[in-house]
This record gives sequence, C-alpha cells and structure tokens, in this order.
Amino acid sequence: MSSSDSKCEVCGKVQSKYKCPRCHKRTCSLTCVKQHKEETSCNGVRDKTAFVKMKEMGDMHLLSDYRMLEDVDRTIDSHSRDPLKRSGVNGVVINMRKLAEKKGIKVKFLPYPMSKRKNNSTRLSSYRKGDFLWHLELNFPQSGVKYTEKRVHENTCLCDVLKTFIHPTESDPVKRQMLKAYCSTPMENCQILMQEEGLPANIRRFHPLDLSKTLCENLQGKEFIEYPTLHVVLPDSADKYPLTTAG
Repeated sequence: MSSSDSKCEVCGKVQSKYKCPRCHKRTCSLTCVKQHKEETSCNGVRDKTAFVKMKEMGDMHLLSDYRMLEDVDRTIDSHSRDPLKRSGVNGVVINMRKLAEKKGIKVKFLPYPMSKRKNNSTRLSSYRKGDFLWHLELNFPQSGVKYTEKRVHENTCLCDVLKTFIHPTESDPVKRQMLKAYCSTPMENCQILMQEEGLPANIRRFHPLDLSKTLCENLQGKEFIEYPTLHVVLPDSADKYPLTTAG
C-alpha cells in the first residue's frame, strides 16, 4: 500500500489510523470520523450480513458473527416467553379486546397474518372515548351478495346501516339493483342475524338483532371473531336460520 493510500480520506493530510467498520473509509481522528458520518450518513456499524471472503476473515469478524448469533438466540427466547408476542396479537388489539369486554362484547382476535386479522379495519375513534369504529360484513344470502362496511361507529342505529343497502329510495342505486328482492320487502320485515360462535360444526344458531337499537347495543352479550358478520334474511327464508334460545 502506498503512503497516499494510507492517508486519511477525509482531510487527506494525515496518516490514517482508523477504518470505518461499515464502509471501510480511512480516517485519522475523531473529528474526521464525525465528519465522515455527517457527510455520508454512514452509521459506522458493520453490516453483520455483508459477504466477507474467507481470506479476509479475521478474529473481529468471527467475534461479531458469534455475537449476532447470540442476539438472535436471545430474541427467539424472549419471543417464546412473551404470551402476547407468541399469540401474534399486538398491544393495540389487546386494548381493544379489553374495552370491548367492558361493553359486554366478546370479540376474539386472530394472530397476524391470518386473512381475517389482516382484513379487519376496526379501530377506536379515540383512546380517551373508547368508541369503536367497527368493520362490518353484511351478507344478503337471498341475493347471493356480501358487502363490507368499514369503520361504522358503534352508536349507529342498525336501521341506518341497512338504509344504504335496501331502502327503496335512500339506498345506493348500484346496491339497490343488486338487492332487488330486499328492496321490495319492508325493511322491518327482514331479520338481521348474527351466527352464534362456539357451537359444533354441524350446528348453526343465530342471534336476532334489533333494528331500532345501536350497533353497540346489538353486540352486547354476543361473541364473534374479529368483526361482526350480519346476515340479512328475507321473511320467506327465516325458517332456515334457527334462532338461539334466550338466556
């Protein structure tokens, strides 16, 4: 190596004493090290995953690799001991579940990245108020159509939720076209149901919901996974949906 090659690459005047672990730039002093980091946005930390040729491997490389493996091992051990991390449910979701329980609502959240967890847009309007903005799935089985409503405030009356779908004049025209059978039936004659959770796979029962009550009032005492799924059923098909027994 020539004398010019070993000079500080920042000031270019003094013989270099240090080499940056990350980018290998040569410097002569703490001042030049700081200047190098500021000018190049280099953090000075060796890239532990960077490829190093066997002939260039030294004791420091081996020590660094060994410490990286120890860090990975500690992280895995910590993850396995933490029940929240192990379940794949984060702190925000835990808080939402606790707030729901205070309102008498039993909601189960799935681990990420399960599709229902990923698709759930439920949020809180604010942590101070603790009001839910629910992700809703509405199933209209007699028309073979499903819709998703994102972030419906918990104090929204259920009849107002349905208005945008099946009201004969106030509903969305595109939805009205898809839901002709429903729009020709008085809304109060339709049954709004939620399937009961925790039953054997061969048994289906449904909770009847009240159109005159809010979404929050209707969800109280109910259990569901991730977000409510509402089944809107026409009168002539009601017998296909057995209702859960009260109490």
